[in-house]
Amino acid sequence: MTKTYYDDFTKLPLTKMAQAMADITFGYQETQVPKEHYKKALSTGYEELVSANVNAKLVETIYNMLSDLQKESPRLFFQALLLMDTGVKPSTMSASQYQALSVATDEFAQTKKVYMLNEQTHTTFNDILENGTLYHFRNEGDNE
Repeated sequence: MTKTYYDDFTKLPLTKMAQAMADITFGYQETQVPKEHYKKALSTGYEELVSANVNAKLVETIYNMLSDLQKESPRLFFQALLLMDTGVKPSTMSASQYQALSVATDEFAQTKKVYMLNEQTHTTFNDILENGTLYHFRNEGDNE
């Protein structure tokens, strides 16, 4: 089997590895990323990486549970979200709150809205997904 750049790369010390990564990145449309960025990223403690992975797994678990609940009963799912959003507890809900919940749920079901969260939340998500956080926060005041 032929020896590759990767074989030598994995044996480099941290500083040279960071420089090599900066050089590789520059090779893509002359994108400049300082080697210090890679050095910091490669020096990240294992605990931080594990913490990020644990958070991602927890979000996945919660997402799967919510997705199953929504499929099982979209109406009840929406009502639970609305109650959480308004701070009303089902165990202490008054008759007027129940009426408001029912009418709001009926209205949501009739309008067939695409999103349960407000549209601005989706706009922010898509803007950051497309342009990155630096662009988003620099232009945040422009969108209001």
